[in-house]
Amino acid sequence: MSLLRQARVGEGRLDLMRLRGRRPYQMRLRGRRPCVTPRRFALVARWALWALVAIVITGALVRLTGSGLGCSDWPNCEPGEFVPAADFHGWVEFGNRIVTGLVSVAVVLAVGASLWRDPRRADLMWWSLALVVGVAFQIGLGAVTVLTHLSPPIVMSHFLASQVLVAAAVVLQHRAGIEPRAGGNTSAALGTPIRAHAWLAAALTAAALWTGTVVTGTGPHGGDEHVERLQFALPSVARIHGITVVILAVVTLVLGARVRRVAIAHRGSAFGTCASQLGRRVRTVIGVMAVQAAIGYVQYFTELPVLLVALHVAGATLATIAMTRLVLATGIHSTQPAATQTLSAQPPVDESVGIASRGFAK
Repeated sequence: MSLLRQARVGEGRLDLMRLRGRRPYQMRLRGRRPCVTPRRFALVARWALWALVAIVITGALVRLTGSGLGCSDWPNCEPGEFVPAADFHGWVEFGNRIVTGLVSVAVVLAVGASLWRDPRRADLMWWSLALVVGVAFQIGLGAVTVLTHLSPPIVMSHFLASQVLVAAAVVLQHRAGIEPRAGGNTSAALGTPIRAHAWLAAALTAAALWTGTVVTGTGPHGGDEHVERLQFALPSVARIHGITVVILAVVTLVLGARVRRVAIAHRGSAFGTCASQLGRRVRTVIGVMAVQAAIGYVQYFTELPVLLVALHVAGATLATIAMTRLVLATGIHSTQPAATQTLSAQPPVDESVGIASRGFAK
């Protein structure tokens, strides 16, 4: 084939690709770069969330089994030894570090999936990167926790930071589950007073988590029997924590009543649908809080058994997830489900071919 003929064939291929709405070399680039669908990215985001929940549970088990100093060094378990010897406490602490590594892989995969997602979205990339930064901060804080011999303020910060990470993962999963689309169905946003009420409940949830860590820092489960505890009276800090939870429960119940009135008054409209969805989230939060309150009172009057304390930590994490989803339900949604999102960005045929060719296209 002559050079002139080859050039003409190449020009013909480029013209054909332009007519079909494709960019030159688009197929070649797609062959080299992985393509992640919105549904698969939503699955990756869900894995990252539950991996972060798992690290909260394993971290609590380290403290409750007295294994906080099972590895006295970092990143090695012991000076000059990366893997612990045949010791129960050492392997519990080392197992928590292994789970931390798996969490790191999960959030890094979320970043990679956000870069390979088709279509790519900046908000998902930023939230995925936030998880990576948060996990890196947690790893550094974990090292400080070991090197300061389980100082209660550091341990408290470690737990609270994990709750912030869990909340960020919930936001990522929420955003991954819906796909913005111009001209899509828009559900009406609830009024500013209700949104402010939801944020008040979220702030009280954060306060309840913080007072709960103060109780933990004062109580007997410090991660090691020789760790110094906070110098507070346990009944006093437990009473303050209980009062915070009661205030949170009252505020949430009032929010539920307000949302129910709105849902009934606007039944059948987009506004009423949004209120009904928020009402379901409020009921979930109330249910989690009821279980948490029951566990909290039982564990206090039974002298803090390890199993109940572990369930209480798990319940606190579930409360963080439920409250974050409640706040997310108060926003404006102009979306369609990610699972039904069509990846084609082509314009309608009769717009792309022009008015003169509409009859032929049809």
